[in-house]
Amino acid sequence: MCVACRKRFPKSSLRRHVLADDAGGLVPDPRATMPGRGHYLCANPECAEKFSKYSVRPRRRRGGQGE
Repeated sequence: MCVACRKRFPKSSLRRHVLADDAGGLVPDPRATMPGRGHYLCANPECAEKFSKYSVRPRRRRGGQGE
């Protein structure tokens, strides 16, 4: 499913992006081998524009924080 338009596509037609620590943001992963949770994007140019504005926020961890 495309993260921008939320439409379903075959996985082979979607482009995968992952969060890279060294790059400081989302980077393309064409071989789908990089570790981490992938964000999938369709080929629609409108989705690519919307995705480029997507801000990466750190996820809150669940559970105790040792308080």
